Amino acid sequence: MKQNRIKLLVILASIAICGSLISCEHSETLSVENIIKIAQTLERKELYKKALEELDGKTMYSLGNSSRTKTAISHFLNYLKGNYINRKTGNYEPNAEIQAEFPYYNPDFSGNISYVQPVNNMIFTYISNDIRSSSHQLSMTLIQDGNQIQSKMIDTGYLLNYIPKEWAGDKISNGEPLALQSLNKVFIYNNQGTKKFTNVWDFVDEDSNTKFMSPDSEPVGKNFLYMLTNGKYVQILKNAYLHYTGNKDDIDKALASVAKYTNDFGFSDDTKYSLAWIKLFIKRCQIEIDDGPIAAELTKKSSVDEAGLLVYSKLRATEETEETSNKNVTVAAYQDNYIGFGGYMYKHYLQILKTSPFPWTSCALINFMVTTQYGFSPWGKDMGGYCSNPSSNQDHSNDGGDEYPAKNDKGYEWWIANEQGKGKLVIEDPIYAAKISFIMSKWIDEL
Repeated sequence: MKQNRIKLLVILASIAICGSLISCEHSETLSVENIIKIAQTLERKELYKKALEELDGKTMYSLGNSSRTKTAISHFLNYLKGNYINRKTGNYEPNAEIQAEFPYYNPDFSGNISYVQPVNNMIFTYISNDIRSSSHQLSMTLIQDGNQIQSKMIDTGYLLNYIPKEWAGDKISNGEPLALQSLNKVFIYNNQGTKKFTNVWDFVDEDSNTKFMSPDSEPVGKNFLYMLTNGKYVQILKNAYLHYTGNKDDIDKALASVAKYTNDFGFSDDTKYSLAWIKLFIKRCQIEIDDGPIAAELTKKSSVDEAGLLVYSKLRATEETEETSNKNVTVAAYQDNYIGFGGYMYKHYLQILKTSPFPWTSCALINFMVTTQYGFSPWGKDMGGYCSNPSSNQDHSNDGGDEYPAKNDKGYEWWIANEQGKGKLVIEDPIYAAKISFIMSKWIDEL
């Protein structure tokens, strides 16, 4: 396994160095597309059989943005052998139920799937260069950042979409491109002080210092800001402003300063509420390198009146001590009187390279991860991640019980609902984000 990972790193390094110098259309591009079309009509076990035959004795190379994919891959490869993981020992063992479910299993199967996570947003470069090269190595990817996926990968035809026959999600919101999961970043604040955060404008007021992971290091954060100019979220911010009971002087100054841009950018007049919120947020947020340290800071008893916009599931890592506890934080949107959006939602997408050397296996692995609870379990074990296939999700509504209410996840449908008393998350739309990014990225960078 280690040798395969080293080999893939070498391959990626080679792609980065010389891939842009070589251009050769893959002679089997159409066959990959046709295989995907056929795969979409096959039942799970028939598809897995084709993957078993295609991969046996070989190694498929893949890449992505989530380390948990490695666990899902291990589950999948052992599933093809008829094995299931023993949760107590962590070992894979022959399993009669799995073998009955997949009668084509082969205990001697020796295929492998190598997976790495490129750093510094290099994943798009690696994919592009591999596709343009004369020797294709990469087969599939789990990838985030809808803006770049749309403009660099989908519009160019570099990545192809596969929707499993067993998938029962919402095709409009999660099928094109196919999302493995939606993840939420939510407003969380330390409740040991006196400041109340009952309106989304509280996170950008003159006394605010909301912690936020740098959009430059994680572009989904910038996509969130782009999405705020969408009419749906413009109205949420306008309504929150109208109901805001704090000092509006500073906000009104921001509104006046951005009003001219609504015309310049071709937006409606009401978009000034979104532009003003973005301007104040960028001006006053405290940039952090990662969400983990934000969660660690907010949960300290001493972090009075501090707030952050961070991945919800980070609360799972809190070590309960006298000084640090999830008792010390409140999820803003969980308050009955909260007004505005509760955070934003981005997605992990599953895609197949148009030059994939292992198209059947790519489809089969995607099927396994997105349509089975076992395949999704590496992500589904924690709150804050929601599989696009509803039946693959686990219930986390009582993870914290009465003692740690911040951990009681209200679930995907609650978070995306655009109504008072619900999450009203700002949801990433790849097409909209790609359309608006040219205008908005330059303006945001200049703030």
